[in-house]
Amino acid sequence: MARRKQKMSRAKSRTAWLAWLAWGIFGTIFVFEDTVGGSGLFAWIFTAPFWVMFAVWPFMWAYLKMRMTPEMVEVDDDIVVGETKCRLVQKDGVRYVERASFEAAFEQKLTEPTVKLAGGDEDFVELSKVEKYAKDNEKLKNWLAVVETLPIVR
Repeated sequence: MARRKQKMSRAKSRTAWLAWLAWGIFGTIFVFEDTVGGSGLFAWIFTAPFWVMFAVWPFMWAYLKMRMTPEMVEVDDDIVVGETKCRLVQKDGVRYVERASFEAAFEQKLTEPTVKLAGGDEDFVELSKVEKYAKDNEKLKNWLAVVETLPIVR
């Protein structure tokens, strides 16, 4: 049950770009605030690590965006509700449950067709196809309620 690499979400990317922009503005203010008193050199020395990250981030972002392979997914995590744990994978906006963990967690045999996602050999079933089992299974109903609260990562 090897985990798949996860893509960098848009939310994380936007947050990092916001931090980059904020440092560009506030870092410049810190460095150039008081250069008359001779503290300009100290400001450059003390803020140098931040300026290095400021310079590196656009290249790092480009690398993270370019390295995406078909094996990468948006989410690959075990969702735990109480004592119930089931694996949830989201790829290209579609959520899947791993068949083996679903059957073990909810004691429910699945008859739906399975798919194999790139990067592994596990069998997955679309989440929308297992929702029909929730009416008779309280554990599944609670687990699905938690999954519905999770944002869809793109």
